[in-house]
Amino acid sequence: MRAAVIDKPHTATLVETARPTAGPGEVLVKIAYVGLCGSDLELLHGTSPYLADGRAVFPHRFGHEWAGTVEEFGSGVTGLRRGEVVTGSTMIPCQSCRSCAAGHRNLCTELREVGLYGWTGAAAEYLVMPRHALVPFGPGTEQPRPEHVLVEPLVTVLEAVRAADLRPGDQVLVVGAGTMGSLAAAVLARYPVTVDIAEPGTVGHLPPGSYRNRVTRTADAPTGYDLVLECSGAPGTLNAALDRLRPGGQCLLVGVPAQPETVDAARITLDALRVAGVRHGVDHYARAVALVDELGAGLVDQVIPLAEVARAFDVLQDGRTRPKVVLSLA
Repeated sequence: MRAAVIDKPHTATLVETARPTAGPGEVLVKIAYVGLCGSDLELLHGTSPYLADGRAVFPHRFGHEWAGTVEEFGSGVTGLRRGEVVTGSTMIPCQSCRSCAAGHRNLCTELREVGLYGWTGAAAEYLVMPRHALVPFGPGTEQPRPEHVLVEPLVTVLEAVRAADLRPGDQVLVVGAGTMGSLAAAVLARYPVTVDIAEPGTVGHLPPGSYRNRVTRTADAPTGYDLVLECSGAPGTLNAALDRLRPGGQCLLVGVPAQPETVDAARITLDALRVAGVRHGVDHYARAVALVDELGAGLVDQVIPLAEVARAFDVLQDGRTRPKVVLSLA
């Protein structure tokens, strides 16, 4: 089968590899679309922390945002039919460790992760997944669509909103209008809160009414927010985000900074600020599948054939006006 790999820094190519087979409790999925994100770009550049600590090595088959159809399944698999449209969790929890048993599957201590470490990526014609990590789109969805790859980032946004404990009238600043920030604005538009956006680039893909005000720099936003969702991971943004909060406010880190950040811990204590990271929303896939067609509208910039994977990465880095670049195998 065809698969795309990053075989060394700055080089992504197409290769031929053996088609996998589904074992007991597993499903073979025929991949239709794969989304590219900043984590994939870090792998391409050779700067990913997964490469630095040995959890990923070259050649690396990437791809953790995907949608496809059920091709075949191994023994013991129930609740799926051949040809059904599905997606799957990036994080594959063990379901038996202490965290999983306590209902915190996103904190699994034996975690494997599709396209990052412990599991091959979806940038190929076929992908094997455990049945428990798959989510069907349901009978109303006959074919995968490019927007379906947005389920994966959407579940993390839903986890962030769950952690935020929003109240009517809250003032919220979303930092970044990439995939995560755009989805956050779309989700928050369903709540009785006021949303501002901090984004230096284009925001033309955001629907009218999804935000009140827009600033180009986080530091230019007013102070007094109840909640800041930091979705960019941009250098130096954390301190600016903390500066925007009212005493007792909350900053949730959705974007992953490429470099360590230094903060004033005394200010966090004296202003009673709450700062927390948001890890993948493993338990929100069913809700994300139901919402993605509505919330993901207008976020896909280009759909590029798998054979042109190198061009897709070029577009991801320098040629987008909308957040998401998608590889097509359909």
